[in-house]
Amino acid sequence: MYLRSRLERASVVALFAMAVTGGALVGFTPVAMVFPGLAVLSAASQWRVAVAALVGAAGWLAMAVGVLVEGRPAGVLLGGLAAVLGGAVVGITRRQAVERTEQLARMEVEVARTEVERARAELLGERNHLAREIHDVLAHTLAALSLQLEAFSTVVEADPDTSSAVREQLERTRMLVHEGLDEARGAVRALRDEPAPLGDQLTKLSAQQNAAFSESGAPVPLPAPAVLGLYRVAQEALTNVMKHAPGARASVALTWSPEVVSLSVENDAPGVAAPTVLGRSGGGQGLRGIAERLELLGGEVESGPTASGWRVSASMPLGGVLAPAERAEAAS
Repeated sequence: MYLRSRLERASVVALFAMAVTGGALVGFTPVAMVFPGLAVLSAASQWRVAVAALVGAAGWLAMAVGVLVEGRPAGVLLGGLAAVLGGAVVGITRRQAVERTEQLARMEVEVARTEVERARAELLGERNHLAREIHDVLAHTLAALSLQLEAFSTVVEADPDTSSAVREQLERTRMLVHEGLDEARGAVRALRDEPAPLGDQLTKLSAQQNAAFSESGAPVPLPAPAVLGLYRVAQEALTNVMKHAPGARASVALTWSPEVVSLSVENDAPGVAAPTVLGRSGGGQGLRGIAERLELLGGEVESGPTASGWRVSASMPLGGVLAPAERAEAAS
């Protein structure tokens, strides 16, 4: 009942054979008593005492038969009994030492797991704190600014003498404020591990940037860092289109497969329009930053020219970012 596998049963049979054969040979050469002792030692090291006792009893009975048949003195039997008992003691001691080591290892694993959970709880607490600060300061400030711009827009619209350039600039400012407010809300959701679906976020971003959006494959829920990382790739790529190829057509494609989620942003070659102030802004570190962000999540970013323009592509293996249950759901 203690032997669960075929290998264990075969091992016990081999030890029985070793003990009986060695015990029988003691009648011819007393040194053979070492074999029953070793068989008992091995049995006591691996299984409970009952198995070792059966192996030892079989070996000693075979030893007694061999000694009686060959007419050896009774002292040989006592020596054989000592060998069997010595093997049992050594084997039991070894087994207990192994069990203590395993128990200590399990305790260390539990302690390490507890530390990881504690650190995770502290991290989540800090992220929630940051989310509250962003919401209370930045989001509220942008919301107030948006209300002020709405009021100012009403005044401007009521004045027929206001130039079209002022109206356009005001509308652009209102759009930027609304986008900033959406960004702040998205950051709060990400910090709280409550991101909106990636496809929904990219649909909205593409509409804001006048880019075509397409999604293929079966979407799966992604953790907040992965959603935010891929979103930043699209955001940076579309911003670069606005900077360096104003007016060029752009497209965003999100592709899901059982193993990888891929994102591609393509745009046509820039026209002959004069460089804009926006195009001369920035330090050229955007693509490097998003590449580093995705690398931490196990993904990668590539960018380069195409036959008709420029492409930025990113991919992230789902196995590295999904929890086990989510991976099983994605594979089903």
